[in-house]
Amino acid sequence: MIYCVYTDIHSISQTGDDNIINILLNPNSDKPMYEQIKEHIRNGVVKGEIADNELLPSVRLLAAQLNISAITVKRAYSDLEHEGIVYTAAGKGTFVRAPDKSIVMAQYKQRRLAEFSQYADKMLSEGFTVSELLNAINQLKGT
Repeated sequence: MIYCVYTDIHSISQTGDDNIINILLNPNSDKPMYEQIKEHIRNGVVKGEIADNELLPSVRLLAAQLNISAITVKRAYSDLEHEGIVYTAAGKGTFVRAPDKSIVMAQYKQRRLAEFSQYADKMLSEGFTVSELLNAINQLKGT
């Protein structure tokens, strides 16, 4: 495994034989760092970048590599364990438990649609019209 860390936006890349796990943390984001870690691990599972039963970096190692508190990493791992995405084996570490990808994808879509809804509400409150938003979406689709 090779770990790379950058300073402004904290980043860690774990490169194995056939996989790459990237964790990028933006300290200026509205999203808490533990949520950013969870999102990157979830995305890695959904995209197949993190294999079932793959060992994740230890809490202390990941915290040191990202230059953040171990409590932050522990919170992310704990939340992911509660969601069924990882499991902890005493004395061995935290491993990925790749659940049914369709379930993870459905949860991901639900979260993203909720974020989109909040953003759309904000745009509407700033004076955009529904038709302007729909036109923008249609332009993204290419229609």
